[in-house]
Amino acid sequence: MPTLSLDQINRLSESDFQAHFAGVLEHSPQYAAQVARGRPYPDAEALAAAFARAARGGTPDAQRALIRAHPDLAGKAARAGDLTRESAHEQASAGLDRLSDAEYAEFHALNAAYHEKFGLPYVVCVREHDKASIFEQARRRLAHTHEQEVEAALHEIGRIARLRVLDLTQQPPALSPAPEVPMVKVRLGDNNYGKADVRLFKVFRDQPRHDIKDVQVRVAMQGDFEAAHVSGDNTDLVATDTVRNTIYALARDGLTGSVEAFGKHLIRHFVERGPRVTHARATFVEHTWDRMRSGGEAHDHAFVRQMPKHTATVSGDGHTFTVESGIDELYILKTTRSGWAGFHRDQFTTLPDTTDRVLATTVTARWTYRTEEPDTDEPDYDDVWTRVYQTLLDVFPDHYSHSMQQTLYRLGEAVLTRCDEIDRIHFSFPNRHHILYPLDRFGMDNPGVIFHADAEPYGVIEGWVERA
Repeated sequence: MPTLSLDQINRLSESDFQAHFAGVLEHSPQYAAQVARGRPYPDAEALAAAFARAARGGTPDAQRALIRAHPDLAGKAARAGDLTRESAHEQASAGLDRLSDAEYAEFHALNAAYHEKFGLPYVVCVREHDKASIFEQARRRLAHTHEQEVEAALHEIGRIARLRVLDLTQQPPALSPAPEVPMVKVRLGDNNYGKADVRLFKVFRDQPRHDIKDVQVRVAMQGDFEAAHVSGDNTDLVATDTVRNTIYALARDGLTGSVEAFGKHLIRHFVERGPRVTHARATFVEHTWDRMRSGGEAHDHAFVRQMPKHTATVSGDGHTFTVESGIDELYILKTTRSGWAGFHRDQFTTLPDTTDRVLATTVTARWTYRTEEPDTDEPDYDDVWTRVYQTLLDVFPDHYSHSMQQTLYRLGEAVLTRCDEIDRIHFSFPNRHHILYPLDRFGMDNPGVIFHADAEPYGVIEGWVERA
C-alpha cells in the first residue's frame, strides 16, 4: 500500500482513513475509524500512539477479542499462507517462514501452552525480536497472571501498531545536517555496574528451630569495561540480571553465617567468572529479627523485626578484602543526665543553656577491622556486631553527657576497648530535638513532662574514634 504524507492523512475522509489504516490492528479495522476522529495528528508517532490508546480503551471483552484476532506464531495459518499481509511480512522478518520441522514443533508447543493457560495467542512484536528472544520472552510471560498477560499483549500490540503506522506514513525530509562540531577530548573515569536492591530472604531449616536472614544486597563490579562505554561492545560483560540470579543461587549454600563472609564469597565468584571483572564490592543491609515469645518461651519459627539494621560493605579483588560493618536506624534516647551549656554566643544565638534535657539520636555507626593476616581466621563478624550493639546500649545511659560530642567519644572508646578486632569506628548522630511544649498559654505548668518531638532542622555530630 502506498505511503501518505501526514498532511494527506490528516485530510483523508474517515472512510479513506479507515481503508488506509485498516490493517494496523489485526483484523480490527473499526479502530481506525475511532483514531480518524482524533485528527489532526502532529506526527507519525502521535498517530501510532492513538492506535495504541484505542487498543487499550475497549472493554475487557474487546481487549481479549483484539488479542485473539492475532495469529499464532508459525501456526497453521502461517503454514497455509492464510496470514494477513502485515503478519506474513512480520513473521518473515524474524525468519518464522523458514523453520525446520523441529522448530515448527517448538512453536506449536509454545502456542499450545499459551492457549491452555490464558485462552489467548502469544502476541509479540516479532520485528523487534529474533527466534531466541521470542522464546526467552515467552518463558517469562508464561509465569504471568491472566491480567498481567493481557497487559503484556496489549503493550506488544501497541509496538506492532507503531511499526505498521510508520510503514504507511511518509517520513518528512531530513533536515540539512548541522555543521559538525569538534568533539571535546574525554576519557572514561572510574566506573562500575551491577545489581542493587536485591531482596534476599533465607530460612535455615536444618534444625527444628528455624533461623532466618533478611538482607538487601547490592553488588558493583569494576574492571575493563571501556569498550562497552566507548563503542557499545558488550563482549564478555556479565549481565546485571545474571548478577541478581547469582546472588540468590550462591546464597543457597554460601550464606551460612555473616553477610560479611557471604560478601567475600560473592566477590570471589564475580572476579573469577566475570571475564572483564577485576574487583567487586558487595553492600548489605540486614534486617534484624528476634523470636516471638509467649509464656516466657521463644517460638521456634515465629519472629518479630527489630529496630537496628546490620550494614556491611565488602570489597576486594578475590584474594584480599576490605570489610566494613555497621549499625543503622538505632533510635536511642535518655530523658535526663544530659545538657548543653557553656557554648560560644554571638548576636545570632538564641538557644539558652540547659543542664537537663532529653537527648535523642538515631545512630549510624560503621567500623573497619584490623588488617587480617593471610593465615589467621577471619573475625566472627556477627559476634562483633552484637558486641558493638550491646556496648552502645550499655554506655549511652551510664554517664552525664555534656554534649553529643562527648558521648560519641565515650561510645567509640568503649567499643574499641571491648572489640579488639576493630581498628576504628565512625558515628553519625543527628540530634532528635525534644522541645518543652509551652503549656503556660493555657494556664497550665509543664514540669518537664510534655515535649514536641521536632522534625525541623537538626544538628548532626559525626566523627571517627581510632586506635592511637
